[in-house]
Amino acid sequence: MENELITIRDYCVNYAIDPSFIQKLEESGLIVLTIIDGNKFLHFEQLMEMDRYVHFHYDLEINIEGIDAIMNLLQKVKHLQHEIEHLKTHIHIHEGINLPHKLQD
Repeated sequence: MENELITIRDYCVNYAIDPSFIQKLEESGLIVLTIIDGNKFLHFEQLMEMDRYVHFHYDLEINIEGIDAIMNLLQKVKHLQHEIEHLKTHIHIHEGINLPHKLQD
């Protein structure tokens, strides 16, 4: 389990991140931290997300609320893309049916 976690302190030192930024991400529900013996840890599987959040915040100057909105919109886009793929599959199953030209594209 220790191999899958990094302390917030180590993460902040290695990536020159303000610990309050991580605290705000946790408060907003964007990340989930684990507490062991009073120390907060970030799961390695969240590091790619953290890279994205750090880029949004420090490079693009987007606040936590903006990051949350962006992530919600990206999740909706992903859901819609999945739904489109499902509908395309459904259409291909029924290709023999005479569909309007716009739906066949």
